Amino acid sequence: MIDKLAFLKGGAEGGAASADEERLMQLFQNRAGLKKAYADLKDEFHLLRDRLKQQEGATIRIQEQMDALGDLLGDPKTGFGALVFFQLRALWKTCHQQLSGFAADLTRQQEAREVAKHTADVEAEKSARLADADERLRAASAAADNQRRLLAEAQAEIGRLAAFWHYFRRRRRLKSLESLRGQLVTADQAVGDLHAERSAIEREALPDFPGLSLASRRNINLAIISYAELLCEHADAFGLAARAKEAVARRVHEMTFGSRADCEGYMQRVQKAQLAVVNQKQIVSLVRAKLDRLRTTCAYRNSADTVPSADSLSPPMAESDLDKPKAASAGTWNVLAEDYWDLYSLLLR
Repeated sequence: MIDKLAFLKGGAEGGAASADEERLMQLFQNRAGLKKAYADLKDEFHLLRDRLKQQEGATIRIQEQMDALGDLLGDPKTGFGALVFFQLRALWKTCHQQLSGFAADLTRQQEAREVAKHTADVEAEKSARLADADERLRAASAAADNQRRLLAEAQAEIGRLAAFWHYFRRRRRLKSLESLRGQLVTADQAVGDLHAERSAIEREALPDFPGLSLASRRNINLAIISYAELLCEHADAFGLAARAKEAVARRVHEMTFGSRADCEGYMQRVQKAQLAVVNQKQIVSLVRAKLDRLRTTCAYRNSADTVPSADSLSPPMAESDLDKPKAASAGTWNVLAEDYWDLYSLLLR
């Protein structure tokens, strides 16, 4: 009895020790988790502090630029030039917006046409497959009906062979009857399979539109390039195309535009150019003429490329033109090579 009580006592102490070990293990696990969370928070803190320093540096640089711009605008000698600079940038932005809207409209229209053609082609192919399935279903149904008729005739004939002297003949007919039943089952199964095939064709979902074709993307890109040339012509009518490109490539303090009177003349021309760009007429016919020219000269680096090589769009030069200075006209500019109006960002790939 005493031994048993000692055993029970030892078991109780063992259970208590096991519970303490479990709690101790849990504490160690919690401590490890807290240390990891603390390390993660420290890393995040250092990362956010570095970002804050970077942002502070960017803010300081922007403030310095704003102060420099204020000094430019506050100086009577440079203030008008800064106004011209930003108006030229606004002209560039307007041309880019016009080009972007043109590209979006052209892409949307062509996509609508190709989606409609894709849908019509899929429906036509589906109708052709349904017609073929219907034809095969009619033939299978006719074969099954014929097999059913033969079986019925055989059964009727067996029914007429009731006399005892018909025993052997009826026996032969019964054997052929099993073959007819098997053929009927096969014919009915073929009809059922064709019904299932036709239903599957009817339930087929319209496949996704694969996207604009290579030829369409090439034509759209050539049209965008043609319109960019047209925008160059409109801006160059006021002598501003090259200056606008220079304004987006350089900083405000790096450009000069002459005296106050010269700057006022620039600003008047910029306003007129803005109106000319926004209120263009006969865009379609003018772009089509340029597009026809580009199609005859453009070349692509490979069969899958959608953007022509810039060299192939350069206007041809005769030997007599090599010694002549290059004229500043849209007819001699390669808008693709010079990326006028940021047209590269609008071309389809």
